[in-house]
Amino acid sequence: MRPSHLPVLDGLRAVAVLLVMWVHVPQVVPGYPEWLKFASWLIGPGGLGVEIFFVLSGFLITRILMAEREQGLPVRWFLLRRLLRIFPIYYLLLLVMLPQRPAAEIGWCALYLYNVKSIFWPQGGPLEHTWSLCIEEHFYLLWPLVVAFAKPGRAGRVLAFGVMPLAIVGALLVCLFVDADIGERAVPHGSPFRFLSLGAGSLLAFRETWLRARPRQATQLALGLLAAAIVLHPHVWFLLGPLEVGPIWSDTKEWLPRSLAPFVVLVHSGALCTGLVLLGVLAEQQRRSPLRVLTARPLRAIGRISYALYLYHLPIYFALVVPEPTAARAWLSILLSFIAATVSYFAVERPLQRFGARFRGAARAQAR
Repeated sequence: MRPSHLPVLDGLRAVAVLLVMWVHVPQVVPGYPEWLKFASWLIGPGGLGVEIFFVLSGFLITRILMAEREQGLPVRWFLLRRLLRIFPIYYLLLLVMLPQRPAAEIGWCALYLYNVKSIFWPQGGPLEHTWSLCIEEHFYLLWPLVVAFAKPGRAGRVLAFGVMPLAIVGALLVCLFVDADIGERAVPHGSPFRFLSLGAGSLLAFRETWLRARPRQATQLALGLLAAAIVLHPHVWFLLGPLEVGPIWSDTKEWLPRSLAPFVVLVHSGALCTGLVLLGVLAEQQRRSPLRVLTARPLRAIGRISYALYLYHLPIYFALVVPEPTAARAWLSILLSFIAATVSYFAVERPLQRFGARFRGAARAQAR
């Protein structure tokens, strides 16, 4: 029996968005601690935060789709609720940014193709973070239809033997045969490759009941994924340099061609975040799990507004901190990001969620 709501994952979502907000604070801000710069270099908080979002999205979306299929609810109601959840504040942001950004850039974002633009025509700016939202939207357009219309059990096989292997092989081929400058952007920003993490989260949803029934084996699997991620992390090997283990990439010694770096990072981050999400799922039934700290009310509250926080924080940073990077402006931009996200949640997102819930109720009544 799977619980309908997992509070630990709300907290994990909060951690993800805070990691992304951290990496976007310019390190040139006076007083930025040296230890925090080192931690940023070691952890890679931006990539880690986005990867957590991907695995969480795959897991949560798939378990909703599975539950609604079991109840006989048409997939169109799920897609409509996704539209109400994602589009309004996204296009509201684009509308606000329209007078400030080139029309072409707004167009790429409006069509959910900014990740493609970032591969071939990288630019940066206050909307550059929307590339990850484009990848998730591509997943939302395709995956619900597979879960809804594939025969029972086949959707999981599509992931395990189709989507995920193709993502791995495709990323490897890009690193080996495509221009290095393109490859280092194509692997992290290309939807087919990032479906690896979304697919991993979806597989967890398919196997959730089995994993919960075998917590010991599931915990060993999660720890194994974390161990594999540590082994694949090039910065960890760099720290072992004094022990003469040597880094994966360096100026004098390479275990692997440097062109394979995006592929290794893809597999490393996917394993790491899949292990973290799996531990979060198991924490709901393990009182001594250290991840239960994520059920703290402040973290869960941040998790609920994480989508708006992710959307709004970078434009606010660019408006306040980038032109004049001071500590006061940095703290003010963080505060304003939380205020904007909170107002957005209660004034726009929550009313629309309630409106969307009516469709679910009507569909359930019709299914009966």
